[in-house]
Amino acid sequence: MKKKILLILLVLLIMVTGCQAVTPTPVDEVEQLRQQNQLLSDQLLEAQRQVVELESQIETLKAQIEALQPGETPLPEDPDYVAGLASQVLQVLMVKDFAALSTYVHPQLGVRFSPYGYVHLETDLRYPDADLLFTREEVANFASDETVYTWGIQAGSGFDIDMTVSDYWEAYVTQQDPPQPWEVLTDPTRKATNSLDNFAEVYPDAVYVEFYQPGTEEYSFFDWKSLRLGFQRSSDGGLYLIAIIHDEWTP
Repeated sequence: MKKKILLILLVLLIMVTGCQAVTPTPVDEVEQLRQQNQLLSDQLLEAQRQVVELESQIETLKAQIEALQPGETPLPEDPDYVAGLASQVLQVLMVKDFAALSTYVHPQLGVRFSPYGYVHLETDLRYPDADLLFTREEVANFASDETVYTWGIQAGSGFDIDMTVSDYWEAYVTQQDPPQPWEVLTDPTRKATNSLDNFAEVYPDAVYVEFYQPGTEEYSFFDWKSLRLGFQRSSDGGLYLIAIIHDEWTP
């Protein structure tokens, strides 16, 4: 009987001992804190690495945006800039590089071609044939354009100027017979012309540079030619070509 009582007590002792929670030692607590600290340190380092990477991406995007934005154009009042821009356009006109020319054309207003110094608009009821206006996309396709356009009225004869782009270019843009270098016209009185100058009225917000060929002594310099290139700012702040005005002595 005593043996059974001792056995029962022993079993109860084992059961009580097994149900008691194991109290962690101070060493275990320190190890657990050390592991948590290491985990937090690793997470912080990863976050810092991601921040550096994002900052680098932001700087790259800023550089790309700045590269896509048009550069600032000096004010039109700067004659050196306008003269330089006009010289670039003149060279493109002379070699008939229409793709390059289109990049200079005003993106909203296009470019108007005038065969003589007086600019005729659609609103001029006295003149049935207005000077032609082309978009930059149309100018880019000039090389393959075989359309016969009415560009205006011939001075003297009164006949329509019915020509393709190529023919008009030879007669009213690159005409040089005999060949003469273009010079910037700084004194308008050198042009013996009876054409009225309405540039400021038609293009109040534009500036221009006029190139001039003085003509020959054989014809008492009445065979002079001029080419006026007008420029105006667009919404992007750039200065673009809006007018190509041929002029010559007319009877």
